[in-house]
Order: sequence, then C-alpha cells, then structure tokens
Amino acid sequence: MNKSTTVLTLATACMMAGSVSAATPAYEDLTLHDTYHVMDATSSEGVSMHFKPFFYADGSPHAGGYGMVIDSSHACQANNELMLNNINCTYDFAASVGSQSYVRFAFGEYAGNINMEVNGDMRNTDNFIDLDGKVIGGATFKVISGGLGNDCGIAELSGTIHTLTLGGQQFIVDNLAGEADPCQYGYEDLTAGDTYNYPDTFVTGGILCRQLGFQWSSSTWFFNGTTTVDNRGYACSYGNELWLNNSVISHDFEASIGTMENVTIQFGEYGGNVNIDINGDFRNVDNFIDLDGLNIGGVLVNVPYGGAGNDCGKLELSGHVKVLAIGGQECWIDCLEGDVVTSPNGDTNGDGSVNVQDLLELLTQWGQCSGSCSADFNGDQSVNVMDLLIMLENWG
Repeated sequence: MNKSTTVLTLATACMMAGSVSAATPAYEDLTLHDTYHVMDATSSEGVSMHFKPFFYADGSPHAGGYGMVIDSSHACQANNELMLNNINCTYDFAASVGSQSYVRFAFGEYAGNINMEVNGDMRNTDNFIDLDGKVIGGATFKVISGGLGNDCGIAELSGTIHTLTLGGQQFIVDNLAGEADPCQYGYEDLTAGDTYNYPDTFVTGGILCRQLGFQWSSSTWFFNGTTTVDNRGYACSYGNELWLNNSVISHDFEASIGTMENVTIQFGEYGGNVNIDINGDFRNVDNFIDLDGLNIGGVLVNVPYGGAGNDCGKLELSGHVKVLAIGGQECWIDCLEGDVVTSPNGDTNGDGSVNVQDLLELLTQWGQCSGSCSADFNGDQSVNVMDLLIMLENWG
C-alpha cells in the first residue's frame, strides 16, 4: 500500500452506460485502500481498467503516480471512489462490456492539470470546462455542472465510446447509479422550465409541495423569489431538479403520501444563506454543513458530504418527517428519497408511533362507533377496552 499523505481531492467518473447497463463502475466491488500503479490492471463491475502514465501540463510523462480506492466523498458521492494521483486510468469498454453510446461521470478536480482521452484522442487541459462542447474521439463532451477547478461536478460523453482514459494530479472517479434518474422522487414528472412563485402549490411524485417565503441572513423575509424546474445537474444528480432562487419549497408528506422516515435529499448551494424547516422547526444558516448533527423538529440531521458552500452534497434525516422545507438564494435540490412510515396498530393520528396523543384520541372516541373510527383497531364498531389493550401492546 502506498503510504503517501498527499491530500487528493480528485473525483472523476461515474460511468453511465447507454448501450450496456453493466458499464457503471462504482468501485463498490473493490477493496478500500487497494492501490494501483502504472501497468497494473483491474476491473469494476465488469469494466476493464488499465493504469497508465500521466502527462503534466507541459506534455512530459510521469510514471510514478498511483491510484487508490478511497471513501472520502471527493466526487460528491458516497462510498468507494477511485483516487488518481498523477496517473491515468483507461476504461476499456470495447474489450470488456462492449462499446458505449453514452457515458456519464461525476468528477472532482482540485489541483493541477487533467488528462482525458476518448478512443485514442488525448486532451491535456487545466479544467474540464475547457473541453465543454468539444468533439473528442468522435464523441461530444459536455460539462453538466462544475469543471471550473477546485470543485466537483458532472460530465457526459455522447457518441461511440470504445475506450475512455481519465487522470489528474488531484482527481477522483465515482459512479452515479442508474441510466436514467435514479431518485425515488426526482421531480421527473415536472416540466423543465416551469416556474413557481409564492404561494404556488404543485404535486410531484404524489407529494404536495408549496412555495414559501425565503428569509435572508439579515432575518428579512422575501416573497418574490422563484422556483424553476432545472436540469443542469447542480445538485450533483441528473434529470430534473428544483432551482430555488431566493425561495423555499415545502414538501408536505403528512398531507399527501404520509409521514416519512429515512429521508435523504441532495443539494447544491452556490451563493447566499439557506433555510430549512422540519416539522415546523425553522433554521436559517450560512451553509448546509451548519446543520450537521442538529436535532431539528425531532429529526437528527446529518451532512455526509458537501455543504461547505459553493458545492453540492447530501442531507440525511433520521426520524419521522411530516414536513420538509428547503430553500436558498442560489440553491438546487434533487433526488429525494425516503420510506413512508407504516403506522402500527394503535396509531390513531398516523404519525408512525403510539403515544399519549393516540391515547387521548382513543378516549375521545370511547364507546359505540357507527362510522369509521381511527381508534377502532379490531373493527368491531366500538372503541373499548379491547382497543385500549391493542394500543398498549404497541406503545412507544
């Protein structure tokens, strides 16, 4: 193992295969801290990978670099990623899973130049944005987000791709899973370009959403912001996303699909402060990372990566989320995930737990029940001691 302490924040490729779905190496099948040198070879999810010399900005080759499987979210993705430290990695699709018609990748570039070669056509440049819109090896290269240097982002290649080589001085490779939008709730049922204003409402994925006012860092409220259905990948996902321009969007789970748990959402923040409200508990902070470790509305907030400002990242919410509102001055959100809470027997208000509020509701319904009573757990058209015993069995 290479013991170098060089700080690398290299993030490159989340391969999305257009023609062969197997060509999506996420490196989860590789072992953390495995290290590769020039002339080494391996594979991830069936895609052949060969390590080759890196070329500095002046064109001189370097064969002393290394690649390493790490887990540090430098590609703005979670779990394993491939760090490339002054070395190139060639993904030989043609020789393994078949030539691709579309390849998508997430990247992070944090220092030095980068190399990219498509079908033998090598480019040596300072930042990915320099290659945006160019045809390389017969494939069109597009930067979806990031690429200015010292950042992470998303890029894609469209065309016939037999081989792809990526490398850098401080550079990493990771995967965005799936060939279309991988998110459970990714705003894909909305129309790109549509714009919402206060106090508009809309429904996406069955979730009732409402635009709210935004609070600036000065605590002044602003109600003339806009929310636009965008698709530029600023939340480090792809497909549709919501661009929150001095606005807040509330997701009212309780009033639509039901209280949720295990909620995650991706974000991009690129200017100004951010707002978040969980279950009626409102916070106004400079950056999402300021929320890490806080209990908001009875929900523990974790920021596993990103959130320092001018970046993208992810929020993880542990607890029952009835309403989630997020906003910012220049903020994007995408890839909402979560599980609808299954109410236990004894839960009269549908919040996923059985507690004193349910007991009080049961007492108000005590007696004969001619219609539908939420406290009639055994369905005998009466709220009585039998229903009380059922509630006590599921208390907590």
